[in-house]
Amino acid sequence: MIPISVCIITKNEAENLKKCLESLQPYPFEIVVVDTGSTDNSVELAKQYTDHVYQFVWIDDFAAARNFAAQCASNDLLFPIDTDEILTEFDWEQLQSIVTAHPKSVGHVKRLDYFETDAGLKCYDVMIERLYDRRYYQFQGTIHEALVPIADIPYTSYETTIVIDHAGYLGNAEKLREKAERNLALLEKEIAKNPNDPYPYFQTAQSYLLMRDKDRACTYFQAAIERNPSPQADYTRMLVNNYGHCLLDLDRPGEAVSLLSYYEHYDDCMDYLCMIGLVYMMIGQPLRALPEFVKAISAPVRDSIDPRSPSYYVGYLYEFFGKEDIARTHYQNCGDYAPAVEALKRLNDI
Repeated sequence: MIPISVCIITKNEAENLKKCLESLQPYPFEIVVVDTGSTDNSVELAKQYTDHVYQFVWIDDFAAARNFAAQCASNDLLFPIDTDEILTEFDWEQLQSIVTAHPKSVGHVKRLDYFETDAGLKCYDVMIERLYDRRYYQFQGTIHEALVPIADIPYTSYETTIVIDHAGYLGNAEKLREKAERNLALLEKEIAKNPNDPYPYFQTAQSYLLMRDKDRACTYFQAAIERNPSPQADYTRMLVNNYGHCLLDLDRPGEAVSLLSYYEHYDDCMDYLCMIGLVYMMIGQPLRALPEFVKAISAPVRDSIDPRSPSYYVGYLYEFFGKEDIARTHYQNCGDYAPAVEALKRLNDI
């Protein structure tokens, strides 16, 4: 068996820390908790679950804190997890096999990010790097840090079946604003240091979205796009989709037309196809919108869009074209999806 150390950095999140630690209990992890200056009972709580609790003086550098936690671990194979994350799916035996086959690679896990939006609670699936061997990798970056090779080896990765829930984007407006403002201060430094890197502009936009400031979010999404992020980068699809929906919410569909340039890269993604369909609808081209929604129904990649949304929009467009029988069929295919239920009421089916 390859032993694994879970490394957590935390500050003043006792309630979330308890949930996080409890989710780890069924598995034979070594748990390392590094506190960065809590004034609540986080340290006392952590000591109920592990003897490996340490202090780190916060220096506005997440990578430094994570690398310190890595040094405190007894094992080389590490699994960093955030305080506001809960482990929900994990197969120890399966992971042992995968790790053995990829000793010098970084393991990616699926994280379900939950957001409060004007339309209600949404969930975004992202694959993030988490499992790594500290002999070959370390963290770099003051915020939204990434793993980079220590030695002269290529960065390689593999996917696991691990799933974690992330509640870090939920909470009251004051708490979210405080978190976003902290991140913005660090991101401003990152942009000053690396002005041509699209990633900190993307994360800045995400922080403004957290604050419900879509105008500023669009400004930074655009700045990220202008710096030509690789379509293959883990974050670029989210960047394109969020930017597009942000522009649509601000009634600026003409600007979103430029995102068609990513079509060849994301035409297998339900979220992207739905966004493009909405762009066509909002610029008055419903005949071009319809095939995008039809294609989205069977698209294999889905990030956050409800899988019933494409069928709803197909129904909506057929209703718009006056073909109510076809529209009704598509609405019925949506089950209890609220917009479709309302549409069926409108057609006097309910």
